[in-house]
Amino acid sequence: MKPSRRFLLLALAVSLSMITNAQSKLSDERKKELQSKYEEYKVKLNLTQAQEEKVKAINTTYFEGLASLKESGGSKLSKLKAYRKMNDEKDRQMKAVLDASQYETYKKMQKEMRAELKNSRKQ
Repeated sequence: MKPSRRFLLLALAVSLSMITNAQSKLSDERKKELQSKYEEYKVKLNLTQAQEEKVKAINTTYFEGLASLKESGGSKLSKLKAYRKMNDEKDRQMKAVLDASQYETYKKMQKEMRAELKNSRKQ
């Protein structure tokens, strides 16, 4: 193999390892951000210990579903329909776990998060 090809392959390998490393750092930062948002979420909703466990299970199932939806093939329309179905199911489960005032607070928080997401997409 020519030295220039070896160098090119080596450069490619180093680049790929740097990209992988950057992605893992981003994941850790994202995990910390999500954990802090979850702590804020718990405080605003004033969850009991039993509610906290149930909400955590609901959120875990929801985020696992989102991850598999992101990885799945299919059209944007089919993914949108699946997302809406998952979101409706999560809301139904949350309504069963939370009392009326907690659920109202939960819905307000959902609206705020959607607004933040829309603003971040515009920028």
